[in-house]
Amino acid sequence: MNPYLSEDQRMLRDAARRFLSQRHPAALARAAGRQDAPARLALWRELAEQGWAALLAPEAQGGLALGMREAWIVAEEAGRHLLSLPLAANMAILPTLCGAGGAAAQWAGAMMAGETWHADAAMRPDGSAFIEGAGEGVRALAVRQAGPTALRLELLAPVAGVTALDPTMPVAVQAHPQVIDSIELESGPGMWRRLRTRLRLLRSAEMLGAASAALDLAAAYARERRQFDRAIGANQAIKHRLAEDWMALDDARLAGWAAAASLDAGAESAPRDCLFAPLLAGQASRRAAQNAIQTHGALGVTWECDAHLYLKRVLRLSASLEAETSTPDLLERIWETAA
Repeated sequence: MNPYLSEDQRMLRDAARRFLSQRHPAALARAAGRQDAPARLALWRELAEQGWAALLAPEAQGGLALGMREAWIVAEEAGRHLLSLPLAANMAILPTLCGAGGAAAQWAGAMMAGETWHADAAMRPDGSAFIEGAGEGVRALAVRQAGPTALRLELLAPVAGVTALDPTMPVAVQAHPQVIDSIELESGPGMWRRLRTRLRLLRSAEMLGAASAALDLAAAYARERRQFDRAIGANQAIKHRLAEDWMALDDARLAGWAAAASLDAGAESAPRDCLFAPLLAGQASRRAAQNAIQTHGALGVTWECDAHLYLKRVLRLSASLEAETSTPDLLERIWETAA
């Protein structure tokens, strides 16, 4: 695995960072719950024009047919800028929709054209749904495994989003979601696993992006805040902690790149490689975001300080990943594959 970005990948990262810093600054992320539907749709249309939603979609269906490493780069920048749209979930599902044909391909075409996006609906055992990216006029898409070689896709009626743990991403909980359309797909062996693996990797990238932004914020504050006539970053208790957080985030990022490369290459080690990224990303991101609050001291717990926004994004994504596969389960699966 090449630990360095290619020139094209660096250009993609810089373009995503530049675009999101201009179109989705922290001030806009704070107001995510108050954005109206036309404003959110306009932002999605701009993202679609960049081609990011269609990064993994086949070229024959209008996609860019790029790899998971490119998708990882964009998802990480989306997390760094607290994007209030479920870009990672839409990127992950688009290859499946395009491959299904029929109505599913039409749903994919509308997403890639910027006409709409789909909120991500996670169905619970009691029949309720937790919806990420909910909003007025936005249909949610729930994907379930209907059998060993079958997937069931359900379009849910729009529901208004509210701000919860993460104020930068509107969510909703529906006890009895209304299904307005559904498709059952005959899928090849492993399609469900590949779909969930793509989503876990992109959520891990988004989480790392938010944690990296929190670390940058903390490092900048440590250089500026002075006590006893010197910057607090000169104190070992602070600078060593920040350095350790940087190293942990970098380790998780390298694990994510390795997993993305294995997945794209169809390597035999891909199932094992894809277990490390969410494990390392969850541990490193939670610690870095929490330490960013501590570095800011009393300022870190105020609403005006952006550090809490990154922490809440990290905690929500971490909870989402843990709900699907807990840390003990990941460790057990890593152990089993190594054996």
